[in-house]
This record gives sequence, structure tokens and C-alpha cells, in this order.
Amino acid sequence: MIDIMIRCKDLVVIDQIGSLNEWFLKCPPQGKEKHWKDGRSAKETAKHWVYTIPQPYKEILELWKLKFNVCSPEYVTTFDKNGGNGRNHDLLILAENEDKESVVISVESKVDEPFGDTISKTIKAAEKRKMDTPNSKGLNRITDLRMALFGKEDDNQLELKYQLLTAVAGTIAEAKKHKAKSAIFLVQTFISDEILKKKHLQNQNDLDSFITLFSNSKYTEIPSDQLIGPFRITSKTKHLPDDIDLWIGKFDVEI
Repeated sequence: MIDIMIRCKDLVVIDQIGSLNEWFLKCPPQGKEKHWKDGRSAKETAKHWVYTIPQPYKEILELWKLKFNVCSPEYVTTFDKNGGNGRNHDLLILAENEDKESVVISVESKVDEPFGDTISKTIKAAEKRKMDTPNSKGLNRITDLRMALFGKEDDNQLELKYQLLTAVAGTIAEAKKHKAKSAIFLVQTFISDEILKKKHLQNQNDLDSFITLFSNSKYTEIPSDQLIGPFRITSKTKHLPDDIDLWIGKFDVEI
């Protein structure tokens, strides 16, 4: 049975996705065929979302009583003024609550893929780009994100995974665009007997390290199957307002 939520490219409801093949043709992962494999997050996301909504996702949001309206894979959000790449959501979902208020949901999918490089490595790469291209604004982006999300820059942040900063920023920025008062960032982890448990554990540790600093140690972990929050960022920008309630959660899907 096909779920009534519209799957489409770039939130354009007339450009609908009705099959696994259309999902790949219209919204391929960044690595194209290289990342489109059974057991990897891009294709597993398509397989589990193209016709229905995974039950663990429904359960983590059950108390919110949301109506899920539109879903777009590989959707890109601009979250600052520095140009370059935006936040690439594995899934961006537009929903509404019982009061007909908009709620924006971003889903980051993982099997055992990491959350990218640390802030420290990202800074070093940005410094190299600036040497080669003086107009590069990569360092500005990193500073702006750290100030917006944490209110300061300090060495405790350097080993955090930079992808988690852009994920949160992209979720908040998209909520602003749709005039939503609430935004939800979810990590969807696919579980199987073949998963590399060491990498899965590392991802959990990276999530916990991020939430510890982001919440000023109010939370020290992101447990499975529940939302924590709300959080508000400390320093607003043009794209990132400080009056949106952000919730963060994690759920597992067996494959």
C-alpha cells in the first residue's frame, strides 16, 4: 500500500517520485552509482521510503500527531551567506501538526558511514583552499556556524563532526523558510548483521559528543527512539533565527 505522503524532487509536488528507479533518476546521491548499492544508506533510504514510511520513524514522532505532506530526497538548503555547498538532506519532510502549524523534519541516513570530518580537519582543508583561492569563504562558514550553534569558538568543539553542525543549521534554515516554529533533526540508522559495529558505535559517540556541547551538558547522549529538546541556537543570523524550537532524535531500521 502506497503511503499518501507525496515523494517528489525539490519539494515540487508535480514532479513526483513513484518508483525506486525514479528516485535514483530524479534525486541521485552525490556519488551517483557509486553510492547506490544495497546495504548502503542512499539506496536503503529509497527502498524503505519510496512506497511507505518506516514504522520506527512513525513511532518516534507518534506523540506529535503529525500529518506528513511532502518528502524530497537529496534536498539542498542554503544556511548562510558564504556560498559554496548547502546542507544536503538525505530526506526533507514537510509536515503539519493538529493546529495546522508547519513542522520541518530533516533525516540523515547512515548504515556505518561516518559523519564526515571533524571541525579541526575541516578548518585545515578550508585554510588550504584559501591559500589557493583567496576569495574562499570556507573559514567564514565554519566560524559562523560555531558562533551560531554554540555562541563561541573553543577547542572542545574541534573534534566534533562538522556534518552535524551543517545538518542542524540546514534544518533550522529550512524551518525558517517554511515559517515553521518547530524543526526536527533525525538520524536514521539501518541495522543488519553485516554492519560494522565499531563504526556504528563511533557514530553514536560522535552524536553524543555533539549533543553534550550543543546542550551545555544538559544531555550527554542521544538515545534511540526518542526526541530530546527543544533547543534554540544562541546567535541568530539572516538564515538561522534564534526562535525556532529544534528537536533531535535517532531511530533504527532493520534491513
